[in-house]
Amino acid sequence: MNSAPEVSEQLDIVAGVPMRSLRCGNSAGGPHVVVIPGLGALGYLVPYARAVGATGAVCTLLDLPGFGTPGGLASRPTIRGIAEAAAAWVRACTSTGDIVLLGHSTGAQAALHGGLLLQEDRPPTLVVLAGPTVAPRQRSLLRLACAAPAAYRFDSPGELVVLPDLLRTRADLILMLRSAIADRPEDHVRSLRSPLLVTAGSRDAFAPTSWLSAIATAAPPSCGARVVQLAGSHNNPYTHPSLLAKVVVAASSPVTCQVTVKVRIMR
Repeated sequence: MNSAPEVSEQLDIVAGVPMRSLRCGNSAGGPHVVVIPGLGALGYLVPYARAVGATGAVCTLLDLPGFGTPGGLASRPTIRGIAEAAAAWVRACTSTGDIVLLGHSTGAQAALHGGLLLQEDRPPTLVVLAGPTVAPRQRSLLRLACAAPAAYRFDSPGELVVLPDLLRTRADLILMLRSAIADRPEDHVRSLRSPLLVTAGSRDAFAPTSWLSAIATAAPPSCGARVVQLAGSHNNPYTHPSLLAKVVVAASSPVTCQVTVKVRIMR
């Protein structure tokens, strides 16, 4: 395995809008893993980007809707708005090669919509829903708040690096949460054609096994949907970045993607 390269900041103009991203890795031989963060918080995913870079693949973290970008948002702070911006970035900035579109938490919901938007002209090699929200029994702000202590109980205080960005954008954050609650991944996934991987930490109260399986089962058989539970809780891309990176990069191969729905726990 290669040592992880440094993370570099990029600013691309997509459809006239500045879009910030963080990139790690420069190999042309592996997939390009494009990541949409949860709640628009980018910093906690830097260890994951480095872990992907260490495999020889390339990882780009999209700052969407733009909470970490000075001077305004790059998209509407809604699931659909973030998905549209992510799809536009993929079209504008990745003309060739295999694309893995991965979203974590609310970003997983946006990644699903982004995969649907791209499937006619730039279909992802793999769509990854990591720690996907919002499970049917949690579809209110109060229910999400009640699930949060269990979802984060095994996570690291280091993740609090994202708090300044979130505190600056409280009104937009509430809008994003309401958009996520109104979204129905189990319905939208029925139209997906790309291979699908659904994953979460085994102790993630936001993404219990039943919810992961419901999403994968609703996907068309042609997606070869797979459920893989990993160690950790909701933010396992931060606490177990190398494990998630290995699973995603391995699953991006067409040989490993076309499998039946199966739950595995990896530690």
